[in-house]
Amino acid sequence: MADVLSVIPAAVLRNLSDKLYEKRKNAALEVEGIVKQLAVAGDHDKITAVVNLLTNEFTYSPQANHRKGGLIGLAAATVGLTSEAAQHLEVISDLLCVPDLVK
Repeated sequence: MADVLSVIPAAVLRNLSDKLYEKRKNAALEVEGIVKQLAVAGDHDKITAVVNLLTNEFTYSPQANHRKGGLIGLAAATVGLTSEAAQHLEVISDLLCVPDLVK
């Protein structure tokens, strides 16, 4: 997780779980830009770490705002991956099996 914190600033992670949608949206746009840079650099280990962080720490959280931030963050990360999304799609698509998130 320390590796991810060096990639995504703490303020962005904090804003992903904010109660205001605008803050979550802006944080997700920053995640998209970061993932886009990582995809261009071919750093798939860090991309995997970002996806795992968003999945484990946000989307599986019992707090609703964390889950919302995790989902919008994963959507932004997928957009940032563009044509390289197939490598990480299995982890992202597993979220569809979580009943609380599909409601």
